[in-house]
Amino acid sequence: MSFEQIDIKDREVKDGRSCIILCNFNNKEIKTIGNLSAMIGIRDKIILNHKNGNSIIKDILEGKISNDCEDGLKNKAIIFNNIPGAKISVFIENLKKFRVNNVLKATVTETSKEWTVNTVLKNLVAERVALSKGIDFEHEEN
Repeated sequence: MSFEQIDIKDREVKDGRSCIILCNFNNKEIKTIGNLSAMIGIRDKIILNHKNGNSIIKDILEGKISNDCEDGLKNKAIIFNNIPGAKISVFIENLKKFRVNNVLKATVTETSKEWTVNTVLKNLVAERVALSKGIDFEHEEN
């Protein structure tokens, strides 16, 4: 299992699309998250639901989203792409204040950008379970 501390002093934006991917939220939650993200300068949002589970993250970032998943995971998740650690930290703190709870969170990595949304969600759920039990976790790529 690998964890990296979010560098709250990191303010650098790298090349590529800076956005958040919102998975399986209702309209009220999307509005709340949209307001929170706009307050810290994250305006680009991609909204997905369980029917988009077969979409690959890098394709989603390029606007290619498939709707053909019949058994997509329905966990709520926010996936950050090319967002500085300082903004992620502030965003997560504000998310708690607005009581948007039980949300999985991730950042796009070189590895995860090749995964489907379902694979990302499955790994986030397994990671959360492993953390709660204090056991090691290895990501699965399928």
